[in-house]
Amino acid sequence: MSPEKVFAPREAARLLNISSSAVSKEIRFLKSIGFLKRATRIDEVIKKSRKKQKILKKRIKGFQLSQTPPYFLALRNLLVNASPVSREKMLIFFKNKGKIKLLVLGGVFSNDFAPDAPNGVNYLDLLIVGELKRGAAERFVRKIEAEAGKELNWTLMSALEFEHRLAMHDKLLRDLLDFPHEFLINKLGIE
Repeated sequence: MSPEKVFAPREAARLLNISSSAVSKEIRFLKSIGFLKRATRIDEVIKKSRKKQKILKKRIKGFQLSQTPPYFLALRNLLVNASPVSREKMLIFFKNKGKIKLLVLGGVFSNDFAPDAPNGVNYLDLLIVGELKRGAAERFVRKIEAEAGKELNWTLMSALEFEHRLAMHDKLLRDLLDFPHEFLINKLGIE
Protein backbone atom coordinates (compact mmCIF):
# COMPACT_ATOMS: atom_id res chain seq x y z
CA MET A 1 0.00 0.00 0.00
CA SER A 2 3.07 2.27 0.26
CA PRO A 3 5.21 1.24 -2.74
CA GLU A 4 7.55 4.23 -2.56
CA LYS A 5 8.34 3.96 1.15
CA VAL A 6 11.45 2.29 2.59
CA PHE A 7 10.70 0.26 5.71
CA ALA A 8 13.14 -1.03 8.29
CA PRO A 9 12.18 -4.53 9.50
CA ARG A 10 11.41 -3.23 13.01
CA GLU A 11 9.06 -0.60 11.62
CA ALA A 12 7.23 -3.21 9.56
CA ALA A 13 6.84 -5.45 12.61
CA ARG A 14 5.42 -2.57 14.64
CA LEU A 15 3.05 -1.41 11.88
CA LEU A 16 1.79 -4.90 11.14
CA ASN A 17 1.63 -5.86 14.80
CA ILE A 18 3.62 -9.08 14.30
CA SER A 19 6.93 -10.42 15.59
CA SER A 20 10.30 -9.36 14.14
CA SER A 21 11.15 -12.98 13.31
CA ALA A 22 7.94 -13.34 11.27
CA VAL A 23 8.76 -10.12 9.40
CA SER A 24 12.32 -11.31 8.66
CA LYS A 25 11.04 -14.61 7.31
CA GLU A 26 8.52 -12.90 5.02
CA ILE A 27 11.09 -10.35 3.83
CA ARG A 28 13.48 -13.15 2.82
CA PHE A 29 10.68 -14.91 0.92
CA LEU A 30 9.45 -11.77 -0.84
CA LYS A 31 13.04 -10.82 -1.82
CA SER A 32 13.60 -14.31 -3.26
CA ILE A 33 10.62 -13.95 -5.63
CA GLY A 34 11.59 -10.40 -6.65
CA PHE A 35 8.75 -8.63 -4.86
CA LEU A 36 10.97 -6.65 -2.49
CA LYS A 37 14.40 -5.11 -2.92
CA ARG A 38 16.96 -3.70 -0.52
CA ALA A 39 16.80 0.04 -0.08
CA THR A 40 17.99 2.82 2.19
CA ARG A 41 16.51 6.09 3.26
CA ILE A 42 17.92 9.06 5.09
CA ASP A 43 16.09 10.35 8.15
CA GLU A 44 16.82 13.63 9.86
CA VAL A 45 17.23 13.26 13.61
CA ILE A 46 17.32 16.19 16.01
CA LYS A 47 20.01 15.80 18.66
CA LYS A 48 19.55 18.13 21.59
CA SER A 49 22.36 19.22 23.85
CA ARG A 50 22.32 21.72 26.67
CA LYS A 51 23.25 24.66 24.48
CA LYS A 52 21.95 23.86 21.00
CA GLN A 53 20.26 21.44 18.69
CA LYS A 54 21.90 19.59 15.83
CA ILE A 55 20.16 17.99 12.91
CA LEU A 56 21.87 14.75 12.04
CA LYS A 57 21.25 12.60 9.01
CA LYS A 58 20.82 8.93 9.79
CA ARG A 59 20.93 6.23 7.13
CA ILE A 60 18.26 3.55 7.60
CA LYS A 61 18.67 0.21 5.82
CA GLY A 62 15.51 -1.59 4.92
CA PHE A 63 13.43 -2.80 2.03
CA GLN A 64 11.07 -1.41 -0.56
CA LEU A 65 8.60 -2.80 -3.03
CA SER A 66 10.26 -3.65 -6.31
CA GLN A 67 8.66 -1.51 -9.01
CA THR A 68 8.42 -4.41 -11.42
CA PRO A 69 7.11 -7.44 -9.51
CA PRO A 70 4.85 -9.70 -11.54
CA TYR A 71 1.14 -8.92 -11.19
CA PHE A 72 1.85 -5.78 -9.15
CA LEU A 73 -1.18 -3.81 -10.40
CA ALA A 74 -3.53 -6.77 -10.01
CA LEU A 75 -2.36 -7.32 -6.43
CA ARG A 76 -2.64 -3.63 -5.55
CA ASN A 77 -6.19 -3.51 -6.92
CA LEU A 78 -7.10 -6.64 -4.99
CA LEU A 79 -5.81 -5.12 -1.75
CA VAL A 80 -7.61 -1.83 -2.28
CA ASN A 81 -10.91 -3.33 -3.45
CA ALA A 82 -11.01 -6.05 -0.80
CA SER A 83 -10.59 -3.35 1.86
CA PRO A 84 -8.77 -5.18 4.62
CA VAL A 85 -10.66 -3.38 7.35
CA SER A 86 -14.23 -4.36 8.06
CA ARG A 87 -16.61 -1.44 7.84
CA GLU A 88 -18.86 -3.29 10.26
CA LYS A 89 -16.05 -3.33 12.83
CA MET A 90 -15.56 0.42 12.40
CA LEU A 91 -19.27 1.12 12.76
CA ILE A 92 -19.52 -0.93 15.95
CA PHE A 93 -16.50 0.81 17.49
CA PHE A 94 -17.56 4.36 16.63
CA LYS A 95 -21.21 3.88 17.57
CA ASN A 96 -20.19 2.57 21.01
CA LYS A 97 -17.44 5.10 21.82
CA GLY A 98 -19.05 8.49 21.55
CA LYS A 99 -21.57 10.73 19.87
CA ILE A 100 -20.36 10.46 16.30
CA LYS A 101 -22.14 12.69 13.79
CA LEU A 102 -20.10 11.87 10.68
CA LEU A 103 -17.72 9.08 9.70
CA VAL A 104 -16.28 9.31 6.20
CA LEU A 105 -13.91 6.90 4.47
CA GLY A 106 -11.82 8.05 1.55
CA GLY A 107 -8.30 7.64 0.22
CA VAL A 108 -7.09 4.10 0.88
CA PHE A 109 -10.65 2.88 1.50
CA SER A 110 -11.87 4.14 -1.87
CA ASN A 111 -12.09 1.77 -4.84
CA ASP A 112 -10.64 4.50 -7.03
CA PHE A 113 -7.70 5.17 -4.69
CA ALA A 114 -4.59 6.19 -6.59
CA PRO A 115 -1.30 6.33 -4.67
CA ASP A 116 -0.12 9.09 -7.03
CA ALA A 117 -2.37 11.92 -5.91
CA PRO A 118 -2.62 14.99 -8.13
CA ASN A 119 -0.35 17.86 -7.05
CA GLY A 120 -1.62 19.52 -3.92
CA VAL A 121 -4.19 16.82 -3.09
CA ASN A 122 -3.90 15.34 0.38
CA TYR A 123 -6.04 12.25 0.59
CA LEU A 124 -7.76 11.90 3.93
CA ASP A 125 -8.47 8.24 4.66
CA LEU A 126 -10.73 8.70 7.67
CA LEU A 127 -12.71 11.70 8.91
CA ILE A 128 -14.40 11.46 12.33
CA VAL A 129 -16.76 14.24 13.40
CA GLY A 130 -18.30 14.23 16.86
CA GLU A 131 -17.50 13.81 20.52
CA LEU A 132 -14.88 11.13 21.09
CA LYS A 133 -11.78 10.92 23.25
CA ARG A 134 -8.72 11.34 21.05
CA GLY A 135 -6.80 8.56 22.83
CA ALA A 136 -9.52 5.99 22.09
CA ALA A 137 -9.61 7.05 18.44
CA GLU A 138 -5.80 6.85 18.16
CA ARG A 139 -5.71 3.31 19.59
CA PHE A 140 -8.42 2.15 17.20
CA VAL A 141 -6.75 3.80 14.18
CA ARG A 142 -3.47 2.02 15.07
CA LYS A 143 -5.35 -1.30 14.90
CA ILE A 144 -6.83 -0.34 11.53
CA GLU A 145 -3.35 0.63 10.28
CA ALA A 146 -2.00 -2.77 11.31
CA GLU A 147 -4.78 -4.52 9.39
CA ALA A 148 -4.49 -2.26 6.35
CA GLY A 149 -0.69 -2.33 6.31
CA LYS A 150 -0.54 1.41 5.76
CA GLU A 151 -0.32 4.50 7.91
CA LEU A 152 -3.62 6.33 7.63
CA ASN A 153 -4.25 10.04 7.23
CA TRP A 154 -7.11 10.76 9.61
CA THR A 155 -8.58 13.52 11.67
CA LEU A 156 -11.02 13.95 14.51
CA MET A 157 -12.94 17.19 14.87
CA SER A 158 -16.01 18.54 16.61
CA ALA A 159 -19.22 19.15 14.68
CA LEU A 160 -18.78 22.91 15.14
CA GLU A 161 -15.23 22.83 13.73
CA PHE A 162 -16.38 20.66 10.81
CA GLU A 163 -19.22 23.03 9.91
CA HIS A 164 -16.87 26.02 10.13
CA ARG A 165 -14.26 24.35 7.90
CA LEU A 166 -16.91 23.20 5.43
CA ALA A 167 -18.34 26.72 5.19
CA MET A 168 -14.92 28.17 4.39
CA HIS A 169 -14.22 25.43 1.80
CA ASP A 170 -11.28 23.95 3.71
CA LYS A 171 -8.89 22.19 1.30
CA LEU A 172 -8.59 19.03 3.41
CA LEU A 173 -12.36 18.55 3.47
CA ARG A 174 -12.77 19.48 -0.20
CA ASP A 175 -10.13 16.92 -1.21
CA LEU A 176 -12.02 14.25 0.72
CA LEU A 177 -15.53 15.17 -0.40
CA ASP A 178 -14.67 15.96 -4.04
CA PHE A 179 -12.98 12.60 -4.61
CA PRO A 180 -14.48 9.12 -4.13
CA HIS A 181 -15.57 8.61 -0.53
CA GLU A 182 -18.06 6.62 1.53
CA PHE A 183 -20.22 7.67 4.48
CA LEU A 184 -20.48 5.11 7.28
CA ILE A 185 -22.29 7.53 9.58
CA ASN A 186 -23.95 10.69 8.27
CA LYS A 187 -26.17 12.43 10.82
CA LEU A 188 -25.29 15.86 9.38
CA GLY A 189 -26.90 15.23 6.00
CA ILE A 190 -23.72 15.92 4.02
CA GLU A 191 -23.78 14.85 0.37
